[in-house]
Order: sequence, then structure tokens, then C-alpha cells
Amino acid sequence: MEKTAFFKLAMDKSNSDRVVILTNHYQISGTVYDCEVCNNDSYVNLTNVTLCKFEDVYMNTCEEYGKTKYDWLNINLDKVVAFSFV
Repeated sequence: MEKTAFFKLAMDKSNSDRVVILTNHYQISGTVYDCEVCNNDSYVNLTNVTLCKFEDVYMNTCEEYGKTKYDWLNINLDKVVAFSFV
């Protein structure tokens, strides 16, 4: 099964397109941008993204000063450690 097919399956099962993704260094939350032309088997495309260093999430200081916002972000699926649709 392709990696993007796994994300599509998880998105369909959860009835949500909002996702929280953990990498080794960041917690990333955003809306999955489902686009046949721009999707790639190696990346997940997100819109309305908030990004926070994992240390700031752990120390509960992300909301105070550590959160960064992006309109668009591509994440290499090889870097994803865990994810959850919310």
C-alpha cells in the first residue's frame, strides 16, 4: 500500500481532514490538502499549519511563544513518527 493511500484511508475512516503529525523534532497540525495533481507518494500536503518544536510541546510552552503558523507545508512522510486525525 502506498503511503498516501494510507493517509487517505485514515482520513476516510476518521471522517476528518485535520491531522496532528509528530516528527522527531516537531508537532505539526493542519488540514490535509487532497489534490490529485499535486500529491506525491513521498509527501503529505497541509494547509493552515501550526508548527511547534517538540521540546516546547513537552514543556507546555508552545502556546505561549513557540508556535509558528504557515499557510502551506509539505512534509516528507519518511520523517513522520506518528500521526492522528482529529
